[in-house]
Amino acid sequence: MFRMDPEKKQNNSVTVDDILSILGPFGRFNIWNYTLILFPVFLAGMYSSVYNFEAMDLKYRCTVPECEEDPHKNNYTIPHETDGTLAKCTRYAPFENGTLNGTHCSPHYFDTSTKIECDSFVYLEEHSIVKEFDLACQDWKRSLVGTVHNAGFFISIPLTGLISDKYGRRPAIVFASVANGVFGIIRALSVNYNMFVIFEFLEPAIGGGAYTACFVLALELVGPKGRVFVSLLFNTMFILGGVAVTLLSWWLQNWRYLLFIIYTPAVLVFVYIWTLTESFRWLFSKGLYNEGLDVLAKSERLNKVFVPKDHYEQVEKHATKQRDDRKCESMARNQSTFKQLLSSKIIWKRLFTCSFLWTSSTLVYYGLSINAIELSGNSYLNYIVVLVIEAPANVCKLIFLDRFGRKRVIAVAFLMTGLILINYGFVPSGNWSILLYLGGKFFITLAYNSLYVFAAEVFPTNYRTTLMAMCSTLGRTGSTVAPQTPLLTRYYEYLPTLLFGSMAAISGILVLTLPETNNQKLPDSLKEAQEQESQPQEPSNERSNDTKTRL
Repeated sequence: MFRMDPEKKQNNSVTVDDILSILGPFGRFNIWNYTLILFPVFLAGMYSSVYNFEAMDLKYRCTVPECEEDPHKNNYTIPHETDGTLAKCTRYAPFENGTLNGTHCSPHYFDTSTKIECDSFVYLEEHSIVKEFDLACQDWKRSLVGTVHNAGFFISIPLTGLISDKYGRRPAIVFASVANGVFGIIRALSVNYNMFVIFEFLEPAIGGGAYTACFVLALELVGPKGRVFVSLLFNTMFILGGVAVTLLSWWLQNWRYLLFIIYTPAVLVFVYIWTLTESFRWLFSKGLYNEGLDVLAKSERLNKVFVPKDHYEQVEKHATKQRDDRKCESMARNQSTFKQLLSSKIIWKRLFTCSFLWTSSTLVYYGLSINAIELSGNSYLNYIVVLVIEAPANVCKLIFLDRFGRKRVIAVAFLMTGLILINYGFVPSGNWSILLYLGGKFFITLAYNSLYVFAAEVFPTNYRTTLMAMCSTLGRTGSTVAPQTPLLTRYYEYLPTLLFGSMAAISGILVLTLPETNNQKLPDSLKEAQEQESQPQEPSNERSNDTKTRL
């Protein structure tokens, strides 16, 4: 049974987090809403990986008109690479007096000292756009697909953030998810490369903010003790989405069928307008107190717990006072609330720091995933292994974030990523190099996924989605550049991992400039966010004991 702290009761300072402690993080109300929220997250996991398989490189060779009647003779018409395979983009030049008649194809008709570029190609596989749009030996067009896809997030994340903060979390989720489905299905109908690239951009540009909108809503439905577990659920569903699209691509071997299958379910998210619960924190921040209290009362009924009615009254008074304070302060400064927010040096510092951390995280995270496809062996298995290594990282996040604090865990994870990847190039190829590669993915996953929790806890409620969207948008610079990093291997084989390691090491130092937020209530106003800087940090066990007292 809930027991209110006497000092808190005397000061009439019951907050939403206190009520959430009574309601519990995993009642029927929460499970129903988490189930709905996690479905678009699963889809987002598929959409974030699918471009790797749409534009996957294929096996192909030059067309040799002189010898196409007997392709086995291509062994002496096409050069061999160092690994013994046939060259993909060059062939031996025929002698000027050589015949073009296929019946006279023989070794002495070809000048093995002269290589020429291919005029056309024979494709030995057909499961990506490379064959259909004839992209052989145009690696820049393949890598452009990933860059264009990730560039779309520069538009979608702030767009979804604005919709979320102005119209609600629920409309933002529905808008983004349905947009994903519509533009993804249209992309599956592309008739040429240009159409494909346009819709490769439009799909994430309009719908790419679904994950962020879902995450913010889920985070606002639980108290401090449930946030890390909710983040774990999100990360797990995201991983499952990536594994699912990899297995589907491996099985279908057809990029059009793949797009139809994964994008059609997103259109069904439209029914969330009637089935998904709106965030009561957002409702309070907009002055919609009755609607917000109705959501809390519904949660109380479904979870079969009792919340004293005076708690709701105190929460309403607290929300009203915060809203009035923001208006008064805004009028006194003759500024809008958002302009007032951006006039805070503390908010600017956090915005810059979180944006850099996001950039570094996305560059390393997506860069390691994309480069894994280029490793030797089965490309699908390589990608699945690199995804699955994220699972133990997420479990560690669940254990460590509450025990050791957000800042310490994220800083160590970034620094370990930097140390591992900078030294990756000095380890001979083999099992140890693979373990280091996976170790780098493990620690960057721990840092990146923990950053979602940390960033959400340092920004105030009324503009939390917008500010996180700004960080995520600027951070998408990293994921936009990541598809191009395999091209760096032309200059030095380990240049990509050196770049990743350096960025991660710098990020590990920058994390230390942010305040610790472990077991602190979410700031609902600019004032509360600023107070985090001077908030005394109690040992974890003391905070846990205080929480138990209030429960």
